[in-house]
Amino acid sequence: MAFRAATAISGIALLACLIWRVGPGSLLENISTLGWGLALIVALGGVAHLVKTWAWRLTLTGGRGGVSFTRMLQLRLASEAPGQAGALGLMFGEGLRVSALGSKIPIDSRISSVTLDRAMFIASGAIVSLVGTVAALLVISLPHALRLYAVLFAVTLFGLLSVVALAMLNRWRFVSRSARVFCRLAFLRHRLETKLPLVYSVEKKLFDFHRYTPGLFWASLALNLVCHGMAVLEVYLVLWLMGVKIAFFGALAFEALTKLVNAVGVFNPANVGSYEGGNMIIAKMLGLTGAVGLSVAVARRLRAIFWAAVGGLCLFLLSKSKAHGNSGESSKGVAKTPQSRVDGEEANPRFTTIIVANAFRGAGEAGSPLMRVGELPVPLRNILSVQKSVGSRIIVCVDPTTRSHVESELMGTGRLPYSVGWLKARSDTPLSRLLKQIASESGDDQMMLVEGNSVYHPALFRQAKEWSKNSDALALTANDQPIGIYALSADMALAAAKHCPSEVCSLDQLHAWLISTHSAECKPVDGSLWQRVLTLEDRAAAEAKLDRWLVKPTDGIFARMNRRISVPISRQLIKFPITPNMVSMFTLGVGVASGAFFACGGYWNVLAGAVLSVWASILDGCDGEVARLKLLESDFGCWLETVCDYLYYLLIFAGMAIGLIRTSDESMYLTWGILLLCGAVMSFLVTGLGRHRLATGRPEQYLRIWQAKAEGRRSNPILYFGRYTEFIVRRCFMPYVLLFFAVFNITKVVFFLAAIGANVVWLISLYSYCAFAFTRRSPIRKTAAVPSENSA
Repeated sequence: MAFRAATAISGIALLACLIWRVGPGSLLENISTLGWGLALIVALGGVAHLVKTWAWRLTLTGGRGGVSFTRMLQLRLASEAPGQAGALGLMFGEGLRVSALGSKIPIDSRISSVTLDRAMFIASGAIVSLVGTVAALLVISLPHALRLYAVLFAVTLFGLLSVVALAMLNRWRFVSRSARVFCRLAFLRHRLETKLPLVYSVEKKLFDFHRYTPGLFWASLALNLVCHGMAVLEVYLVLWLMGVKIAFFGALAFEALTKLVNAVGVFNPANVGSYEGGNMIIAKMLGLTGAVGLSVAVARRLRAIFWAAVGGLCLFLLSKSKAHGNSGESSKGVAKTPQSRVDGEEANPRFTTIIVANAFRGAGEAGSPLMRVGELPVPLRNILSVQKSVGSRIIVCVDPTTRSHVESELMGTGRLPYSVGWLKARSDTPLSRLLKQIASESGDDQMMLVEGNSVYHPALFRQAKEWSKNSDALALTANDQPIGIYALSADMALAAAKHCPSEVCSLDQLHAWLISTHSAECKPVDGSLWQRVLTLEDRAAAEAKLDRWLVKPTDGIFARMNRRISVPISRQLIKFPITPNMVSMFTLGVGVASGAFFACGGYWNVLAGAVLSVWASILDGCDGEVARLKLLESDFGCWLETVCDYLYYLLIFAGMAIGLIRTSDESMYLTWGILLLCGAVMSFLVTGLGRHRLATGRPEQYLRIWQAKAEGRRSNPILYFGRYTEFIVRRCFMPYVLLFFAVFNITKVVFFLAAIGANVVWLISLYSYCAFAFTRRSPIRKTAAVPSENSA
C-alpha cells in the first residue's frame, strides 16, 4: 500500500513536471483547438464501450436471456471506473461484473464469461500491438538499439500469442493443474479443495467456448479488434483536430506503443504521469513535438475521466439497487425465482413442458442442416418458443446415444437456457415411465408434451397454456391429425403415468390412447402454423411457413411489397451474431444519411436522400423479422424501433427544411419547419402515451388494438377518418411519396403537407386516446389463428 501511495505521488509529480516543461499555455492552446471535436472523441469512447459490451455478451452463451444488454453496459462502465485506478481497481471491477450479473446465471458461467471477455480484449490488444510494432519498424526511423528492442518485443508478443493459441487448441489444463499443485500446500489445501469443482467447470467452459461456439468466438475476437481499431481512430482524430498530419500506420504505431506504456504502468495508480510521459516520447519518435504528445494524452485522459464518471454513477445505482434488493429479502424472506422465468414474463411454477426429441439418431443427423429452421435447430426453436410463450420448466427427452451430439448442436448456438433439464430415454421407452419419473420430480404440475421434430408458431404454445381445462387433456390437431402438442392436467398426468399401456412410446400413440379413453379435447388449428421436419422437403416447407409468419396482420400493400426485399436480407442477417436492436440502429444510420442528403439541397442530393429513405423503409422491417426468426422479441426492442421510427421522421423533415432554407433563402420554411417539429414531437408523445395505456405488456400490438377499437366505432367520423388514412404516415408508405415528389423536384409540396399532417396526427391520436383509454378496458383476445404482431 505504501509502495502504491509512493508511486501515485511520484506520478503526480512527474505529470506536473511535464506540464511545466511543455508550458501550460501551449497545452491549453492545443486542447482548445479540439473545440467541439472533444465531444466527438468522448462519443467515440461511448461507441467503444458499446462494442466491448457486445463482445462480452457473446461470451455469455446460454444465459443472455437472464440479463439485458443495458445492464451489461452498466456493469461494463461500472467495472471500468475503478479500473482506472490500476491493477487493484481492475481486479475489483472484474469481481463486480461476476457478482452483479445475477444469480439466475450459474457462477461458473459468470466467471468464465468475464474471464473470456478480459482474455479476448488482452489478446486482441496484443495483436494490434504486434501489427503496430511492425508498422513502427517500417514507418519510423529508429536508432539501432530501439529497433532491436522493437524486434524483440514483436517476437515476444508473437510467441505469447502462439502459446495461447496452442493452449486453447490442445486444451492444456494449466489452471486446474496449478490449483492441484497449490492444494499440496497445507495452509491452502482446505480453501482450494472445496473450490476445485468450480475451477474444473470454469476451465471446461473456457475451452468449450471455442470448440462448440466457434462463430461466437471469432465474432467476439473481431469486435475486440474493432474496439482497438477505434482507439487507433481516436489517435488519428485527435491529431487531425489539432492540425497535425499523420498517416494511418503512424496512428497505428502510436497506439501500439501507447499500449506498451499502459502495460508498463499497470501498477501505477491511474498510470498518472507515466502515461503522459510515454505519449511525449512516442510523439518525438514519430517526429512530433512533446507538446503534441502531451495534448493527445490529456485529450484521451479527459475522455476516460468522463466515462469513468458515468461508470461511477452506474456503480452507485447498482449498489443502491442491490441494497434495496437485500433489504427486501430480509424483510419478506428470500423468494426463490424459478430459473425458467424469462424477461418481462412471470414463470408458471406449476407447468412443466417435455420436448420429446429422442427420435434423432446418429452423429450425422444430429449435426445436419436438416435440424435447422431459420438458422436455429428445431428442438432449440421449440425450447425458446416455450420459454417465451409459456415460461415453464422445460425438460428435453433425448436418446442416450445421441445426447452429446444434440446438446453440442444446441450449445453451439449460444442460446440454450441454463435452466433446461435433460432426460435420457430411448425412442421405444414407454411414455408412462417418462411421465412417472417427471411427475415424481415436478409434483402436481400441469404438463405440456411437445414433439421435438416439428416447428410451431409460438401462438400454439400460448393456446395450450391458456386451455380452458374443461377436460383432462388438450390435443391440438390440424386436418383431424395430431400436430404433437398436448396439455395434461396434473391429475391426467398422474393417471397417464399409472395407466398408460407400456406399448405407448410415441406422442401419436399417446394421442390414440387419450382419444380412446375420452379424456382429451381435440382442438383444431390452422395447418399453416406448424410443420413436421423429417425430410429436406419438410424443412423447405417449414422455412416457407416461417417466412409467412414474419408478415404482421397490420401490414398493408406497401409493407408486403417491402417484405419481398427485407425478408431475404433478414435471412442473411440471421447467419451472423446480429441482434434486432443492432439492425434498428443501423437503419437509423441510413435515415441519418438520408436526412444529410436532404439538408445538402439540390436536385440530385434530394433524390439520393429520397432513395436512401426508401431503403430505410425496407430495412425497417428487418429488425422485427430478425427478432421473430431468432426468437429475440422484447418490449425494449419494440420501444427502440418506435423511437428510431420517430427519429427517422425528424431527421428526414429537418434535413428537408434545412435544404429548402439553404437553396431558397426564404424564412417561411423555418416557420413551417418549426410547425412540423412541434407536430412530430406531439405525435410521438401522444402515441407513446396511447401505446402505454392500451397495450401494456404487449406494445408491439398497439396498432392492431387501435385499429380494432376504431373499427368498432365506425360511426365516429374522426375515428373513421383516422382509421382509413393512418397508412399515409406509416414508414412503409411515406418514403415512396417522398421519392415521387423528389423525382419531379417538388419536395416543398410534401414538406408543407407533412407539416399539416403531423399536427393532424397528434390531434387524432389525442382524441382516440381520450375516447379509448377512459372507457372500460377489455382484455386482448389472443388466438392461434392470427400470428402476433411481433416487433424488434
